[in-house]
Amino acid sequence: MLSARRAKDERPAFELLVGSLAELGVRATPPVHSPLLDRERDAWLRRLQSARRSRSTLNAYRVAIDDLLAWAEDSGRLAELFVEQTLVDYLDAYRMTRQPAPATYHHRFVLLRRFMRWASQRNGLADPFLELQPPAKPVHESDWLTRAEFAELLQAAGRPSRRRTGLAERDQLVLLTLVTTGLRRSELIALDWGDLTIEGARPSLLVRVAKGGRPRRQPLPAQLVARLGRLHSEGNHQPRDPVFCGLEGSRLQPTILAGIIARAALRAGLSKHVTAHTLRHTAATWLREATGDARLVAEYLGHADLSTVTRYAHVADAQLHDATQILADAVWAQRPVPPPHAPLKGGRRGRIHPGQLTAWD
Repeated sequence: MLSARRAKDERPAFELLVGSLAELGVRATPPVHSPLLDRERDAWLRRLQSARRSRSTLNAYRVAIDDLLAWAEDSGRLAELFVEQTLVDYLDAYRMTRQPAPATYHHRFVLLRRFMRWASQRNGLADPFLELQPPAKPVHESDWLTRAEFAELLQAAGRPSRRRTGLAERDQLVLLTLVTTGLRRSELIALDWGDLTIEGARPSLLVRVAKGGRPRRQPLPAQLVARLGRLHSEGNHQPRDPVFCGLEGSRLQPTILAGIIARAALRAGLSKHVTAHTLRHTAATWLREATGDARLVAEYLGHADLSTVTRYAHVADAQLHDATQILADAVWAQRPVPPPHAPLKGGRRGRIHPGQLTAWD
């Protein structure tokens, strides 16, 4: 390098290095790219971002597309990415090398099919997924909590190992909000005080960025409104401030939320793996048991997958507010619980024993 500079060689250092290696018989292989799919990937991600899709959705697409491109480059198939057999070979290699769970494989297939279909249509190319049959969508049996198990979870959250002011109250409010609203983890974390309407006859919260990019209004039961109102009165909260915070006052993070639930489940001695999604599934199960109305459950949870059902069976706003009170009654009820599957008069099922609530009332 020094001798080249002395010889007045002004080429960039990298170019000099490559030339020196070539003189020694070392040939640098230039990287192979797929300009078309690189460009289309970036355009697709921008499109999803403009549609306000979640960060996890963007990451899932980015990982899936980049993995396909990396495999195609390694196997010398970049020029054949819009050929059906290439996609079949990639999916086979993905199954063999990664051994994904059935749900993970199904998700990868669906992500790539949507992207490749969009990219092929934009560029007048054949859709390589056109005649590929998707794998069967696995039936996912999620855990859910009985009323007694949730009572134990809530009591355990009220006994944190660390003595910090407001910690027990925050952890319990997180659990109560999840199980009475059925919010997704990301929806709970994204809540600002300006999203809450806690005055009036029908209090609610606004889910600004729901799954699928559809905002929705989520009803709130009176008992939860009272707790949220107390929390709001304890500080000078601005509309853009987060409702749920970490100990330092910043917005609650997914790892902290997961820790709140996991620690409470551990202290409660629950054998089930409990997550925020478990509590969402718990809300759905309790509501279905109480009403027997699948369309109401779908609308209450904001399920986009059941839109074909809700299109023909409209759920009135009043029914949604009744639904949130049903879930609250399952937590704050004032009478004993019959056996879990013993129907009550009026079609509602078991409620929680008030003795289980003394630790948190």
